[in-house]
Amino acid sequence: MKMSSTSNSHQGRIWTHRPFEITPSSTTKTTTNPSISHCPLPTKTPTPPLENRFHSVYQSEGSEALAQLCQSKQEFYKTQFSARVATEDADRIRKLKLQSSSISREEAEVTIYLPKSKPDDAKKLHGICLHVHGGGWIWGDSQYQVAHRCLEMTEMMNVAVVSVEYSLASTLSGNGQIFDPVSEVESAIDWIENTGADELNTKSVFVASGESSGAHLLLLSMLKRRDRAEGMTLPSTWKCLNLVYGFYDLSGSPSVRADGNDSSPMCGNELLCMADLYCEKILQVDDRGGDGGGAKITDRQHPSISPMYANLCNLPPALISVGTADPLLDDSLFLASRYSLCGNDVETVLYEGGEHGIGHFGLQEDDEMGRRAREHTLQFMKRYI
Repeated sequence: MKMSSTSNSHQGRIWTHRPFEITPSSTTKTTTNPSISHCPLPTKTPTPPLENRFHSVYQSEGSEALAQLCQSKQEFYKTQFSARVATEDADRIRKLKLQSSSISREEAEVTIYLPKSKPDDAKKLHGICLHVHGGGWIWGDSQYQVAHRCLEMTEMMNVAVVSVEYSLASTLSGNGQIFDPVSEVESAIDWIENTGADELNTKSVFVASGESSGAHLLLLSMLKRRDRAEGMTLPSTWKCLNLVYGFYDLSGSPSVRADGNDSSPMCGNELLCMADLYCEKILQVDDRGGDGGGAKITDRQHPSISPMYANLCNLPPALISVGTADPLLDDSLFLASRYSLCGNDVETVLYEGGEHGIGHFGLQEDDEMGRRAREHTLQFMKRYI
């Protein structure tokens, strides 16, 4: 499915569909109508030569080229960090290593962000925002890549932001290492529920946010957490999910497969190549037969690989947002439909001309539409804090 990203008046449309208006303190629902607002169309990213596309480089030059690309990405993120995070703000950022528990077998490292005004015992922060960064499961981190945005979140919502440093498919040595980023995110969920609020002096009110591959990992980890809860219901302390241009069908939704090499800064073939790398590395046990079996899952539509095909019942209210020029458009539209059909509250926002990364990276990060996209996600989460 591909929506038009052009406008005769040079004004881009923002579609907001909120089937039900609710407040966190009330279960009363009021039916609302879709709304349309306008702002200038975002800047279009120039299309790079095919030979410079990620999938072309990887397919022609292999893992060595992938390592070099990831290294250059990390150097860029460090430069960005130096330019966008003030020296005094760096004191509000700290690393923490979480130990594995009887519930989640994977250790995890997180980066914690705190607001400028540090609370005393009499004034707790409003809650915790769990954050899962994007990067196609192959690059990115919880500090250099996203610090400026996590600091923005902690200030806007007066919360502690806990960003997960999960394993990347591009960095495993293969020496007995297990690639299981979902369990690492789940470890962060367990820590937040059990000790995080006390350690960070926050209220026991939690929201969660993830973009692109981070939205994929966040949703899978929330489903795992729900499945081991009594009555298959998440604790009421989890108030909402912010799912930003996520990758929910790793078999390739129609818009991803139809895109080919067309879109920028990320095209459909690049996304499919990243999904290939993820699925090659992921270690899952297929228990559909009931006996475990130890078989590696190869079905990309299995619910443990693609949350699009999971039972989505009993999940918190969600904001699902995406640009109309993003190859992952169908992933968000289809997920929003299924999320609602499973009985959950969902708000869907579409940004005309918005590419993959709008409001978060690339040329559209700080365009007016990109700023509005980012602000809308913050205001959504703030409603539940």
